[in-house]
Formats: sequence, C-alpha cells, structure tokens
Amino acid sequence: MSHRGAIVIIAVAAIGFSVWHAQLFTVSRPGEAPLPLAVRAAGERAPAELDAVLPAVPVGMRRLRRGDGVLLLHYWAPWERHSTIQAVLLDSLSRLEEMGALRVVVVCFDPFPSVARYVARHRLSLCVLLDHRHALHRALPCPSVPYTYVLDRAGRIAVAQPGEVDWFASGTLAGLRRLLHEARDSKGDSPARRGAT
Repeated sequence: MSHRGAIVIIAVAAIGFSVWHAQLFTVSRPGEAPLPLAVRAAGERAPAELDAVLPAVPVGMRRLRRGDGVLLLHYWAPWERHSTIQAVLLDSLSRLEEMGALRVVVVCFDPFPSVARYVARHRLSLCVLLDHRHALHRALPCPSVPYTYVLDRAGRIAVAQPGEVDWFASGTLAGLRRLLHEARDSKGDSPARRGAT
C-alpha cells in the first residue's frame, strides 16, 4: 500500500470515528434510569405547528396534525439501548382500556427494511412511522434518541422529554389520564355535564 493510500484510509477512519463518537451523545447514556413522563401545566404549553404525512410500517401513510386528540409521539430506534423493552412496554400501555383515546406513534429515521423486520419479529401493534425526509422533525425536533412528545387536544406541547420513559410509573399514568380528562372536558363530556353519578 502506498503512503498516500494509507493516509486516505486513516483520514476516512478518523472521520468515521468522529461521526460515530458524535452520535453517541444523541443516545441515552448507560446508567440513566427510565423516568416518568413530566406533564407541563396547561399555562406552560407552547403550540406545535404539526401537520405531516409519513409512511407507516409495514404499509400505508399516516397524517399527524395538531388538534386531533391527545398524541404521544416517541422518537425511537431499533438499535438503541433497551429498544425492545421500551417498545414492548409502550405497546402494552397503548392497549390499556383507559388509554383508548390516546393516539400513540413511534417514529424512526432508520431504513424501512430493518424497521419492518423489527416490528414483525416483536409483533408490535404500535403505529410505527418513518421520518426520512424530516417532515415531522421540523415541527417537533429530535435532539436525542429516544425522545418523547405528548401533545394535548389543543395541539400544545404537554411533554417534551429526552431519554427512556418509565411507561407504567404512577406519574406517567396519572399525567396521561389528566390529559385525556382535559380532552374529554373540553368536548363537553365531563361527568358533571353528562349528569353522571
């Protein structure tokens, strides 16, 4: 190998290492425990300008826009630490009867084949979307993986939280219940208005 060839290989390796090293900082660091979702007070929520159509796995398209009910959006990757645990627990959460009105979507930037294989292998029923063109990322940035947003019924950001989530923590469940109750109350469907006992 020539001297010039060796320099080129070393340069490419150095660039690759730099990119890889930089990428490490976008992933939850080892030792960070999953946290409950922290729901903001209504007065602290900023509106999200969300209206995007994304391809779904395994097939189809899905439109996400503000004001279509309470939306939980989880940026996720099959290769992240504890990816399976996070996906399976979120899948289980979405199946709870009391969370029936909660729209849950998982968003990936990875290639379709690898995501489709992962979803099929783990039999996930979650709505998994691909944001290869960053249409969603422009409205709701993903500064790290994983990252979770929850929008209230009015399309305001009630949660913007990095890291793994403790999906069944009492704080998470209580916060989501509160947002779902807000949505029902805003539609005139509160127990008092229904005349429920």
